[in-house]
Amino acid sequence: MPAPAHLALCALLAAGAPALAQPLEPEQAGLLEKARDAAIRYSASLPDFLCTEVIHRTQDLQGNGRWRSLDTLTVKLSYSDHKEDYKLMEVNGKPTVLDYMYAGGALSTGEFGTSLFSVFDPRSNAEFRWKGWTTLRKRRVARYSFHIAREHSIYQIQYGSVPVGPNLIVVPYHGEVYVDQETHMALRLTQQAEIPGSFPITASESTVDYEFAAVGGRQFLLPSHAFVRTKSGRFVAENNVEFRQYRKFQTEANITFDPPPDKP
Repeated sequence: MPAPAHLALCALLAAGAPALAQPLEPEQAGLLEKARDAAIRYSASLPDFLCTEVIHRTQDLQGNGRWRSLDTLTVKLSYSDHKEDYKLMEVNGKPTVLDYMYAGGALSTGEFGTSLFSVFDPRSNAEFRWKGWTTLRKRRVARYSFHIAREHSIYQIQYGSVPVGPNLIVVPYHGEVYVDQETHMALRLTQQAEIPGSFPITASESTVDYEFAAVGGRQFLLPSHAFVRTKSGRFVAENNVEFRQYRKFQTEANITFDPPPDKP
């Protein structure tokens, strides 16, 4: 069985080059700029919060369609100071002290502000193309394809548990973003890594769906579901991820009790 793989900023498409799409017309370019502004504001305005991430992991060892359940991970995900932190709480419903990054199998990070912001960040120099209008969850959305070159990419793929050396690479990637016509917010993001043929992981794909959720009495567009697929030779792994119980992040306080005053 392949060694565990850690995947940052993954994607859900077929392997190969980005699909052909049309250059942007002025109206399409204007909508894209509104989506860029909304994504940058979204990343800057996200509150500190906690949520429960439930990851159902399945594997196809020979790539022949014989899927088997690996496990279910329950993770406490905290988002504070625009950084994500993952704490593994349970494996198959049983408490664990195992570190998230050492849980084995395929793991992913970056579903919150990181992946969406990186696509629209001007420093990424993403190349966008128009794919047309469609409907997503009863809302009219514009589809854009994008491509980010390696020199501007933050998409990391790690094979094994050691985050250094030749088993950690930065790759170019492409995908699609679905922009709501009314709010200009991204409702879906797909990404696919363009991995060199010599690397042990041969494909890395994901889709993240965003929906509104209440945090501290306010509504924010946050991930609701994610799907991640990775391949290493004939071996295929799939993660179906649910994000639940969003709540406001509060720093844990240390409470001390002073001794009672002396009696007069």
